[in-house]
Amino acid sequence: MALTLVLVTVFALLAAYWYWERQQYFHTLQNLGYRTPPVHWFFGHYHQVYFRPETKQSIEVKHEWITQIGKIIGYYYGRSLRIIIADLDVLKQVLIKDANKFINRSAVNPRSKMLVSLRDQHWKDVRRIMTPIFSTAKMKKMMTLVEKCNQVFLEEMDKRAESGDEFDVYEVLQCLTLDVIDTCAIAMDLQCIKNPENDVLQMIRRFLQNPMPKFVSLFVLIPASRIFAIFIVLMARLLGGQDSKADHVQVHLKEVIKKRKENPQKYVRQDALQLLLDASTEENSVSAKTKLTEREVVENAFMFVLAGYETTSNALGYTFHLLSVHSDVQDKLFEEINNVVGEKDLTYDDLNALVYTDAVILESMRLYPPIPSFVLREAAQEWTYGNLTIPKGAVVEAPVWSIHHDPEIYPDPEEFRPERFLPKERANRHPLAYLAFGSGPRNCIGARFAMLEAKLTLATTVRRYIIQSCSKTIDPLPTVTRTVLTNPSQGVWVTFKKRV
Repeated sequence: MALTLVLVTVFALLAAYWYWERQQYFHTLQNLGYRTPPVHWFFGHYHQVYFRPETKQSIEVKHEWITQIGKIIGYYYGRSLRIIIADLDVLKQVLIKDANKFINRSAVNPRSKMLVSLRDQHWKDVRRIMTPIFSTAKMKKMMTLVEKCNQVFLEEMDKRAESGDEFDVYEVLQCLTLDVIDTCAIAMDLQCIKNPENDVLQMIRRFLQNPMPKFVSLFVLIPASRIFAIFIVLMARLLGGQDSKADHVQVHLKEVIKKRKENPQKYVRQDALQLLLDASTEENSVSAKTKLTEREVVENAFMFVLAGYETTSNALGYTFHLLSVHSDVQDKLFEEINNVVGEKDLTYDDLNALVYTDAVILESMRLYPPIPSFVLREAAQEWTYGNLTIPKGAVVEAPVWSIHHDPEIYPDPEEFRPERFLPKERANRHPLAYLAFGSGPRNCIGARFAMLEAKLTLATTVRRYIIQSCSKTIDPLPTVTRTVLTNPSQGVWVTFKKRV
């Protein structure tokens, strides 16, 4: 009986200390002068941005905070301090001027060798090695590969235009973008447009579209529970869980790399995988110590799949939808393409000359940013700017959706106006007013490739078809943000009509 009383007393004291310590922690941001939304005694703010009703997305919750509280807000994401900064001058200081003090993203996967997960000097070295992959010369060579995939897409669209049926173009665009990434980065010959039930396509759809299981929240709220997470991951792999197809892709990549190394004369194709492989050799590395390892080649080739598949299909899906309900914009777009290209084949230089086409895509991604929650930077040291102090380890978050919909930056922000992104108007705006590809040294490394693919697809499609709304078209387009990606939640329904 006495032992039971002692144990209960000890447990009660530990619980009381834990509660007291947690309440002290939940005053950290206020003590630094930050305004915060109301704080829950256990969840902090995590339940508001994660355990949220499906009718209210995390980006909407944060937009309400900004509207009600101000453009600099502190909140508690489990045991992580987060600072939302919608003030563009302060954000410029963080992302560009003092980028060396915010060089890392908050931990994505500490075991991963993908560029998005790397930190400090390792990230700098690998980024320097990979940057030339997206040079103008390399883009021109890879454009040929993209065109081949695009041609298959157009053949499929010919069938849809001939039938006149309503269809979800977003599903076909997902097939196209995976075919492009496959052709340019993983060489699996998936042919998703011809085979939309492809196992790898279905795996990647599940991988990116399924929200995190609720139990994962424990690892955010209670850091000690991460030990249990390791056990869960190991068991999932042993039982052949969701990652088995992802492992299959990486095993395939290792086999392709082995063949290319054994017979380099046979494999002269200038795809992204070969460019990564070239960057793993002594003559192409920054130094013998910083050349890409085989694991880094494999994981970064797979990163191209994860980063390039969903983002570009989303951007194109949003653009096709907006054109279907704004025929006047589509007419202007066709006129520019017709004037620049005429009857000849589209070239790389033609793409660069399509200024209005560029504006249409950028405006689509302003209205519907495909990745609104990934411009995150971790403070490497305590940082002060005026009256603002960001403690070491805190994470700065750029609220992309809110910035893109700020009426002070974009008057009538819910209207689709591509003219906002013509050169003269862009030059008059703050450089941090547009964050679809992030900003600063840690911006999206594949932005140029994504725009090449999007402009090529849009130009060749509008040149050949009229994109029309149909009985299943919903405007504004319903979207869902599951993790860092925002997707069309009910597809993008249209019809295609062949131009005469």
